[in-house]
Amino acid sequence: MAKDYYKVLGITKGASKEEIKRAFRKMARKYHPDVNPDESKSGEKFKEINEANSILSDDKKREMYDKFGVVEGDPSTYRQRTGSPGGFGSTGGGRTYRSPDGTTYYYSTSGSPGGFDFNEIFGNSRNSRGGNGGSDFFNDLGDIFDVFNRRGGGSTRARSSPYSNLPREGDDLRYDMEIDFVDAFYGGKKKVQYKDPVSGQMKNLNVNIPRGIKDNQKLRLKGKGMPGENGGSSGDLYIAIHVKKHPNFERKDDDIYIEQEIPFTTAVLGGKIQVKGIEKTLNVSIPPGTNDSSLLRLKNQGFYKINSEQRGNLLVKIKIRVPKKLNINQKELLVKLQAVGV
Repeated sequence: MAKDYYKVLGITKGASKEEIKRAFRKMARKYHPDVNPDESKSGEKFKEINEANSILSDDKKREMYDKFGVVEGDPSTYRQRTGSPGGFGSTGGGRTYRSPDGTTYYYSTSGSPGGFDFNEIFGNSRNSRGGNGGSDFFNDLGDIFDVFNRRGGGSTRARSSPYSNLPREGDDLRYDMEIDFVDAFYGGKKKVQYKDPVSGQMKNLNVNIPRGIKDNQKLRLKGKGMPGENGGSSGDLYIAIHVKKHPNFERKDDDIYIEQEIPFTTAVLGGKIQVKGIEKTLNVSIPPGTNDSSLLRLKNQGFYKINSEQRGNLLVKIKIRVPKKLNINQKELLVKLQAVGV
């Protein structure tokens, strides 16, 4: 055989269709670029996992593969066709996936249960709690707080299979963690306290939050999920980060936006103002003739990119303050300006 698709999914040759589906979903989660942004080969591994699933989840293709080691219309002939730019798209009877390195992979979905819709696993990456439409693979996992009712950490897998005595990897778990806007900027350690699914004892887990992490990004802690069966390794713990909104700052990608009021005279004549950035107060020059809602860009004052010293920018949106009450002197001066056409 050119490829051992059973080995790719980490299952035995006699695995049931349900076991194949579970193995595929688990492997796809682990190698999805959202969870492995620094893994340069994640796109290639992701494609290989889908190839294995498209063969083994189709009864006819699986039978041919088991007998001959090859399948007519092998998915390896589908690779690198064009699709919609970025993410998932459709092309004729198939779907495409754009990997982080820009390569587009194609997989068939027409007339075959082997064509698996990745949206069933990953859904809308902006929605890890079902709030903005679509589903998210994160919701398929058991919550770290509710698994204790499984009586000693037993797996939810079906146990009627003749291969039930073989080693099985433990189920993955999920945890939603809310952090402050400033914590997302600086990163650091956060403590998670939970009830161990096996012993029932309260445990503490320290989670390293990367500097510059974004809202709804997910962290994977290997081996911190449910224990395996028959000597199998433990599952993983996926932590979805939810960043609280800040009263003054708004984040877009790695840039920070803030509104700043200035007097009408400063907008007209120019001058210097002070703007409170996320780290320190900054001196900002206002050009003469600045319009309302103008954006002033302060380089390298935004969020750090994860695992990098590069930063986004601070964008200051100018709001011109028009006085509602004027004293006599101020009103006289403005009348004189009006008389000369200002």
